[in-house]
Amino acid sequence: MASSPKNHLFLAFILIFFGFLILLNNLGVTSFDLSISTWWPLVLIIVGLHQLFSSRFTNLFAFILLFLGGAFQLRRLGLISAAQLRLVWPLLLILFGLILLFNFGSGRRRVADTAPENTVDILVIFGDVERRISSPSFLGGNLTALFGGATLDLRGSEMPEGVNLLNIQAIFGGVDLIIPEGWTVEIRGIPIFGGIEDQRVKQIGPEGATGPKLRINAFIFFGGIDVKD
Repeated sequence: MASSPKNHLFLAFILIFFGFLILLNNLGVTSFDLSISTWWPLVLIIVGLHQLFSSRFTNLFAFILLFLGGAFQLRRLGLISAAQLRLVWPLLLILFGLILLFNFGSGRRRVADTAPENTVDILVIFGDVERRISSPSFLGGNLTALFGGATLDLRGSEMPEGVNLLNIQAIFGGVDLIIPEGWTVEIRGIPIFGGIEDQRVKQIGPEGATGPKLRINAFIFFGGIDVKD
């Protein structure tokens, strides 16, 4: 797995922030309730924010994490009642439906389908999809495996100059990403009870080399992503 300095920077600020809060509490300067039972929804909020900014606001599933985390946090702080919290579930269904409608509308099942388009938009729920993209200018896109599996084969594609962003969500599911040899790939993500495995044959290039890059912005929850060539 390729690590990103920005991921480390993000984690460092989180640790510093909570470290200062705990220190101020221990010094008696403040009296925050820092118990896990009160603040656990912050994990959803932090991961959602990370995914949102890492994807340049293209990963709409990050809004679901923010929505859930915010609702649960307000409940834990006593700012909303249990009855009001029950409104979260139908609203969440509506939000999920809107995401499917406007962002993942092409998620119908495609098995061993070869497509020439320069973006990918796949949603898998309780199933398996195999997709091959053959494009002279692959720009990225969105791929979500929810209780299912997906294989995306990009070996017939090329990338334009610059950073091309591919958002991958593996939630109780798995994703196999097959890319051409020689592609420059940057993997960003915070796995939660899952992992990202980079199985590519490592190639050592010149220091500071520039050119097309595929940036994988990953969210893994009880799932996995395998990158291979």
